Amino acid sequence: MKLTKTVKYNYHLTEETLEKDIDRFIESAKKGSYHMDKMYENEGLKIIKQYFKILKGKFKNNEFEECKRCYHKLIPFLLIASSGENDLFDYEDLLAKITNEFDDYIKNYFVCLVKTCNIDELADKISEYASALDIYGFDSDTEVLLGSLNKEQLNQLEEKMIAKTQGMIKKDQDKQDILYFLMNIAEIQDNKEKYLRLCERFKGILKNEEIEELKGNFGDGEE
Repeated sequence: MKLTKTVKYNYHLTEETLEKDIDRFIESAKKGSYHMDKMYENEGLKIIKQYFKILKGKFKNNEFEECKRCYHKLIPFLLIASSGENDLFDYEDLLAKITNEFDDYIKNYFVCLVKTCNIDELADKISEYASALDIYGFDSDTEVLLGSLNKEQLNQLEEKMIAKTQGMIKKDQDKQDILYFLMNIAEIQDNKEKYLRLCERFKGILKNEEIEELKGNFGDGEE
């Protein structure tokens, strides 16, 4: 997929919708079209930046449903494609190349999620996002959730996300990442009981000493 290039690398979509354009871009990137992107005038990076520019405008216009769909395609893909052996663009840190404030994009993404999703869809989307985080961590994802959902909704969300980790085995890193995301929320809430309960779900997955170390980490980030 190639977007139309005009002056100063201002790209215009070639597909009929932004969502379809992102789909085509991701498909091409997975096939290696943007490997060693910096050797080809950073074309892939410029397309990604243009996507976020368009989404920023749509977000300001309260087009939350379309933004949700596009953010959910783009952000988890970029998280996965930005690290380790999955690096499809050959940048040391693709997210930092996109912007110094990627957390702002995460905030808009989560605002769209809570505004347009019922609790089941929200659990699905956030679980997929959490499974893609790998080495990354952001503040605004949990801030939006804790600032937008009431206690009952948060409990329902937690229950539905935990259900997705049933039958977890050692190689299920995606399921483990869901638990780590929930542990982070529990720690922010200063809910040690919930945090320790989540740690217990790693029994048989992590060594006992690793689980005890996790338990001991509660509140380590506090001053």
